[in-house]
Amino acid sequence: MNRPIAIVLFCLLAFSVQARGQASAPPLRLVQTIPLPNVKGRIVHFNVDVGGKRLFIAALGNHTVEVVDLKDGKWMRSVSGVKKPQGVWYIDTLGKLFVADGDAGDVKVYRGGDLRLIATIPLDLGPDAEAYDPVTKRLYVGYGGEDAGKSYGEVAVIDAATDKHIGDIRTDAHPGAILVADSGRTIYITVPKSQEIAVIDAQTLHVVSKWRTLAQDPVSLAIDSTHHRLFVGARKPPALEIYDSASHKRIDSLPSVGLMDGLFHDSARHRIYASGGEGYVAVYQQMDANHYKQIAKIPTGPIARTSLFVPAFTRYYVAVPADDNHGAEIRAYEPER
Repeated sequence: MNRPIAIVLFCLLAFSVQARGQASAPPLRLVQTIPLPNVKGRIVHFNVDVGGKRLFIAALGNHTVEVVDLKDGKWMRSVSGVKKPQGVWYIDTLGKLFVADGDAGDVKVYRGGDLRLIATIPLDLGPDAEAYDPVTKRLYVGYGGEDAGKSYGEVAVIDAATDKHIGDIRTDAHPGAILVADSGRTIYITVPKSQEIAVIDAQTLHVVSKWRTLAQDPVSLAIDSTHHRLFVGARKPPALEIYDSASHKRIDSLPSVGLMDGLFHDSARHRIYASGGEGYVAVYQQMDANHYKQIAKIPTGPIARTSLFVPAFTRYYVAVPADDNHGAEIRAYEPER
């Protein structure tokens, strides 16, 4: 073989190997592990202080809210005095942290700087998931239902600026996930017991429509506002369901991770991340508005159910609770192109 042809063939082979290597790169790459010392039991929701680069983590089994310094990649402190920490939401423009306490039946408000308790907003038993609308400065908190001995659930409407409970939205049972969409005009809520998605008009605070999901126990929500697609994570069987957010028509349903507790849409990469207790994150690629496929299962840890995607940091965080072999930790993943 003459030399020029050999060089060309070598270059083609090298390019082919490189292309295969790039194609096989996982969509999420573990870049950091942050231990959570002395944290035992289940870890549920968590939220981020983007400006201060802090994570706030509801360590339900530990009866604490754990604070992580993302700048230095280390645990900072624990906030005690919470019976059953569930939903957490940090509002940077107000400098406040809101913590839903399921057993105390209230929402505790902490000053952002020193995390000193500054207000307690009484509700009823079962405060859980939270969502915030920055336009109206309203915080929505699901509570009630069987936790409170009631046949119906409620979503509390809280004025985050004044720390006042200003209204309630009644639901058929205890609310699951809460999602504020359409620049605050629409609120989506899962109602796991009735296998429904409820749509709420944020101005009237009334349920304007609802529909049943194909799979039972819908617990998680995410949205692609550009393409008007609502993503619903369900547990029985484990599934990712995709709906037209306007017509509520089901577009597709794909198998997913069991015991799902985290669902996020990555608009920059057109992907969906779903975390669950089976020890992996299911990653889906959005081919177009009507077509999706699962492209990877990224190992995380035992019962690592909850997660948080932070576009501002290009990071996907997964909470791994402690077991007999290792302590609790936060694992940070960087999305790959």
